Order: sequence, then structure tokens, then C-alpha cells
Amino acid sequence: MITPIIPAGERVVLLEEFTGKGCTNCPKGSREIENLLSVYQEKLVVISIHANYFADPQFFPLGQYDLRTDEGEALFDYLGPNLGYPAGVIDRRKFNNDFQQGRNVWAGYVQQESEIEPTVEFTIERTYDEGSRHLHLLVEGRAKTNITEPVRISVAVTESGIIDAQDDAEVSPHIVPDYVHNHVLRDMLTPYDGQDLAPSLAEAQDFSAEFDYDVDAAWNAGMCNIIVFISLRANSGDISVLQAGETALVE
Repeated sequence: MITPIIPAGERVVLLEEFTGKGCTNCPKGSREIENLLSVYQEKLVVISIHANYFADPQFFPLGQYDLRTDEGEALFDYLGPNLGYPAGVIDRRKFNNDFQQGRNVWAGYVQQESEIEPTVEFTIERTYDEGSRHLHLLVEGRAKTNITEPVRISVAVTESGIIDAQDDAEVSPHIVPDYVHNHVLRDMLTPYDGQDLAPSLAEAQDFSAEFDYDVDAAWNAGMCNIIVFISLRANSGDISVLQAGETALVE
């Protein structure tokens, strides 16, 4: 059992990246993500979503794995329109009227979001049985201010260290058979757009949510992370993330 402590009073930013094995420019996005993680460390969590055209083996039959998920395909539309690959969505917030942004502006928007005072805080406690591969997850948190809009919780499983082919414009030959794919979305314990948590939250009001999940036997549990984030579900279309957090599946 482990209870990660999200830095008190600090914002943890969520970056959702749309990518694909057939996208020759997407490794540039992956390298930018690692640069950002080296700077922001535990204040940034990343989900790399293989979705749509460049991730479809029908069009790009690279390697042995299909890294798409139903949730990822739904998110591609939900957080659209797509303006090109790689595309990053920062805290599910629109910048210049679009969710999806090119990699050259990720750093600026991540910095901008990191400076916002979080309106909720939470801890993640997980119990994972390596024999049965069963996960029990408890998220407990508190509102730091009044939140009048409905609030949702999302939980995702990612896996890093997946070895499979990738088209990479910056190397020769372009097809890298042993490319390392990191932060790959494997599944969600909630609907793609979140699970209802509360119709509103008053300042200092507590909230909690529990989940049970059986981890796929094909995944390397030691390379999996659990990502949790709290977001709005406002009638105005504001679905921005209020706070995010991450823990390894295996201690």
C-alpha cells in the first residue's frame, strides 16, 4: 500500500498527448514530453493516447501491438478537432479556442497551468495483489474553495517501456523496430469523460471514490502507473482539470 503525497498547495498538470506508431513526427513529441518531465517532475503527469489514423494498423501495419483503446478513440473526438500529430491537450483547457496544441507550445501552457492555485487536493491510496493482479484504489480529497459546477473524477492506467516499431523522421532508417513507447494509455477505470463525483463542492468539503480493477495479464505491471484527475463538467463546456496525480501500480 502506498499513499503518494501531492505537493501541498502546488498544481499538478495533466498533459494528454495524441500519437501513433505511423506518425513520423510523433517521436519529437515524445522527446519534448521527456524534456518537460525532467523540468516539472512530479508536477506533471502524462498520458500518451494512440488514436485515430496514425495509430490504425490498417493504414500503418507497424510492429506487433495495436496500442489503441476505446477510450482513446473517444477522447480523440471529445478533445478535438485534431490539428495534426503530435497533439497535446493541457489540463483539458482550450487555448486559442482549441484543446489540441502542437508540441512547440506545450511548455508555455504547462508553465501557465502550473502557476494556477489548485482548487482541490487529494491523495491516492492503492492496494495491488501481484498474484491475482487485482487493484483496489481509494482517492480521498478536499475542496480548497467553493466549486459551483459539477465535478468529475477520471482514472487511467498507463504503461511505459513497451518495445514496438515506430516511424521516426529524425533517424535513418525511419522505421525503428525497437522503439520504446512510454506513458501509453492502456485503459480507464472511469468513462473517458469522467465519472460523476459531486454536483458541487463547498470549501473544505471532503470527497472520496473507490475503484476495483483487474490488471490485464499482458501488461508489465512494474511499468504501469495509475493517473487520477479531477475535472469540471460545466454546462458552459468547461471541462478543465482542477488537479491531477499519479502513482506507480507496483511499489
